[in-house]
Amino acid sequence: MNDDRGIRVEGLVVEHPTASGPLRALDCDALFVVGGSSVAIVGPSGCGKSTLLGVLAGLATPTAGTVSIGATEITTMSESARVAFRKEAIGVVYQADNLLPFLTVFENVRLQLALSGDTQDPDRRTRELLDRLGLGAFGERLPDELSGGQRQRIAVARAIVHRPTVILADEPTGSLDDANATMVVDLLADERRELGATLVIVTHDPAVAAGMQRVVTLREGSIVDDREVDHAR
Repeated sequence: MNDDRGIRVEGLVVEHPTASGPLRALDCDALFVVGGSSVAIVGPSGCGKSTLLGVLAGLATPTAGTVSIGATEITTMSESARVAFRKEAIGVVYQADNLLPFLTVFENVRLQLALSGDTQDPDRRTRELLDRLGLGAFGERLPDELSGGQRQRIAVARAIVHRPTVILADEPTGSLDDANATMVVDLLADERRELGATLVIVTHDPAVAAGMQRVVTLREGSIVDDREVDHAR
C-alpha cells in the first residue's frame, strides 16, 4: 500500500478465552479505508466496534490477521514499536476525555507533543492550535474547571496536535448533549480536512454516522453492511 494514510485490514480475528472455550469478538475478513476519508463504525453493543478500533490503534493485538497503516503493518510490530508508531502517527479520542486532572489544558495538549518526540517549538504550536480551535481562553484552566463539551474539545486538540495521519475516535459524543456532540463531530471533520488525515469514528449515534463519508456496520464481530453516505462532512 503506497497510501501512507490508508488503513487495510485482512483476515482479522480477535478471540477471548472463556471457561467454555474461545469467544470470537471480531471476525473481519477485509476492510480498506482510503487515506484522508472519514468512516463511521456502527452496530449494536458488543458487536466488536471498540475491539476493532483498539486493534487499529495498536492498543491490542489480534488472534489472527493483519492491520496496516500505509506501508506499516502494525500487528507484527513489537509492543514498544507499536507504542512509538501510535505516538507519532495516530491520534485517539475516547468517550471519556482522559485528561490528566493535575495538568492545565495547555499542559495536557502539549504533553502529546512531548510523547511523540516532536520538539519543534511545542509551546508555540500548542498555543496556536488552541487559538485556532477557539480554545485559547481555556489554556490555564484545569480540566475540572471545564464543561463536558469543553473537555472533549480539548481531548480532540490533544489527539491532533502532533498532526497524525490517522484519527480514531471511540464514542467521542456518547456523554455529550446534542449541541456539544455536533460541535465535537464538526471539529473532528474539520481537522480531518485540515490535516488530510483518515478519520474512523465508532458511534451509536445515527446523526454522527450520517456526517461521515462512509458507514460500516458490524454485527457479532463481522461486517454486514458497508455504504457511502451522501452529503457527508
